[in-house]
Amino acid sequence: MKLKINSPLPSPVDSDTENDIPKLKFPESRIHSGLDPNCRSTIPLCPKSFSKVMKSIDTFIFDADGVLWLGESVMPGSPRLIDYLVKHNKQIIVLTNNATKSRAVYAKKLAKLGYNSQKMNKNNLVNPAAVVADTLQRSGLDGKRVYLIGEQGLRDEMDELGIEYFGHGPEKKQEIDGAFMYDIKLEENVGAVVVGYEKHFDYTKMMKAANYLREEGVLFVATNEDETCPGPNPEVVIPDAGPIVAAIKCASGRDPLTVGKPCTPAFNYIKRKWNINPSRTMMIGDRTNTDVKFGRDHGMKTLLVLSGCHQIEDIIENQMNERDDMVPDYVAPCLGVLVPETNQVYY
Repeated sequence: MKLKINSPLPSPVDSDTENDIPKLKFPESRIHSGLDPNCRSTIPLCPKSFSKVMKSIDTFIFDADGVLWLGESVMPGSPRLIDYLVKHNKQIIVLTNNATKSRAVYAKKLAKLGYNSQKMNKNNLVNPAAVVADTLQRSGLDGKRVYLIGEQGLRDEMDELGIEYFGHGPEKKQEIDGAFMYDIKLEENVGAVVVGYEKHFDYTKMMKAANYLREEGVLFVATNEDETCPGPNPEVVIPDAGPIVAAIKCASGRDPLTVGKPCTPAFNYIKRKWNINPSRTMMIGDRTNTDVKFGRDHGMKTLLVLSGCHQIEDIIENQMNERDDMVPDYVAPCLGVLVPETNQVYY
């Protein structure tokens, strides 16, 4: 390999006290595996090179957790990068795979963390909850109800479009024995099963979902299939919606229409709403299998920041396994390091 990592990268919360930007050891040369001379290389960015790249980009799409914030804390330097792009008249879109909260709630969080509330509000946000509600409305449920496994974000977005649902929240406690197995009570007039992350997911919900999906006309829609989500403690695994969706796929024998990254419904939603030009759009995220793949699959430039889930080792692994769709065009430690010093302009 032409790039050797001798030690793990520091946590993104370790920061420079002077400018609050994470200190990360970072290569200056292109990143590639060295096994295939034709393999896609990844270019590290600094303020000067980013300033040149951004001239060919009209729209920047940002992932949220691990990029703009980490848990409940702002990612150091990220608000300054957003302000820098706004100053240069760039269009800003936030695209998260988190459907636990509505766009309105995430807009309030961005404002609380110090982001530009005029450019980063509900109207600039996209999450699977909004795309699910839009998908259901466009599908024409004809008065049928939705069996929902999901959190408040899905309910809020479905309420906004007048979509009737049931099933969310904890199931009534009951013995899971033979009698229960053979006598499960199912509702009628069900037109879709929607599955996302839900902390109350259990065997009963899996069984009900699988039985509703026996009817071919019942839609099966999933928010996203992320295996885990980032958190402030890298030693703790936090399962996301993916394991829940996988359980229902296995039990029902059906594949869902997944709307979150890297799948196409999220892209189609953005294309309809903003009419973006993919060749002049950059997708920025912290995961190669969702953010980078989403951008690469839909003709966008891609930037991986190392402030969340995936690191340089993951880029190299994808190159070695010929997963070109998960190799980013560019890489940076975090968003904050891309902002030029005050009054410094690059041509």
